[in-house]
Amino acid sequence: MIAAVRGKVFQLSPGRVAVDTGSGLVLQLLVPVSSFQHLRQHQDVLLHAVLKIKDEDVVVYGFLTLEEKALFEKLVAVSGIGGKTAMACVSALTPGEWLAAVAAADVERISSIPGIGKKTAQRIILELTGKLGMEKETPEAGSRLASDLVSGLVNLGYALKSAREAVRCVLKENSGRSDFEGLFKITLKKVKQ
Repeated sequence: MIAAVRGKVFQLSPGRVAVDTGSGLVLQLLVPVSSFQHLRQHQDVLLHAVLKIKDEDVVVYGFLTLEEKALFEKLVAVSGIGGKTAMACVSALTPGEWLAAVAAADVERISSIPGIGKKTAQRIILELTGKLGMEKETPEAGSRLASDLVSGLVNLGYALKSAREAVRCVLKENSGRSDFEGLFKITLKKVKQ
């Protein structure tokens, strides 16, 4: 496994950088397009790396910060998001902007990223809520039950933000319960109000 790549920038283009490691090996890494402005030819560089192997392709993704790398790893863990789409996401918004967009359930902002539609944006928000590090969530809201309840409401066509609010409220009022069916019926009534 490759944790990082250190060396001099050998070749550079938006989204790609080749790094001469000094040991006779030149590695090509895919990097966020937003990193291009921070890199220069022959510059010493340390890129935090993620190695992905799919079929016969071996791809190394590189990031200037650990926050970008962590965001990329969380994005590729979302079902339906591959390396290329996750890299577009990291290029489009900083980790801080992602944190704000997920916390606000900002489907419009996330779906404005090329390759991300509204349904995918909703799924990203649903799966990343509570996982980006600083969101103020109640412990119940981060549970599997809460996630399942929110997912059920979203699948019925309710807005993600109102679904999350209804689930949070119902779980707070019914803290002793853990039966999905009963809680889902209560949540459904709550979201209709």
